[in-house]
Amino acid sequence: MTLGANINHFGKAMSADPVSHVLFFGSIAAMEGVFFLYYTHWNLFQVLPVASILGAVMVVSGSRALSEVQERRLAGQR
Repeated sequence: MTLGANINHFGKAMSADPVSHVLFFGSIAAMEGVFFLYYTHWNLFQVLPVASILGAVMVVSGSRALSEVQERRLAGQR
């Protein structure tokens, strides 16, 4: 049902670094929306600027969010 996601640590992740986690998951959902718009209405020249901005947000927020997850894993809090 949860596709292998460990939702038991969701509260810890949100209390440790909520901004990066919310931005990371939000940017993934927004990129899916861009892909849907490309499939239905947009052309490549409309997609590229939006996707490049979302990609930069994904890299920065994902790096911070996944670093926080790694710190918890190395501390033994799986």
